[in-house]
Amino acid sequence: MKTRYCYLISLIVFVSSCATTINQSAVTTIASSSESTTQATINDQLTTDELLSELMLAVEDLSKTMQKTERRQVSQQLARVLSLSDVISPKILATSEQLASDFDRIINLTKSAVDRNRPADADKALRFLPLIIESLKALK
Repeated sequence: MKTRYCYLISLIVFVSSCATTINQSAVTTIASSSESTTQATINDQLTTDELLSELMLAVEDLSKTMQKTERRQVSQQLARVLSLSDVISPKILATSEQLASDFDRIINLTKSAVDRNRPADADKALRFLPLIIESLKALK
């Protein structure tokens, strides 16, 4: 009986000592790309509706390209989405803080789609963007 308890205690100690550990100090390297890309400028004179339709097309292109897993094009399309959002965001903020917050969530979905390679996030952004556009039209 005593040996059973000894075996049981040894087993518990052995099993608990096999916990998974993660080495946070591991050195990682990231390959840098020396290619330069030219980015199209955004016309600030466009109306908010025109900018939002441009953004809708850009997010749709991003979503389609994410399905094809073409990293270079995805990065370029994300840059286009971000530059459009930089112009649109202040205009939405002037209309409604809540819509601006929702708009930022959509832009963050596009970022996470590319950064984390999650095509579903790009699809979600594409699905939610029309709701923002409709809400903005209702406020005007």
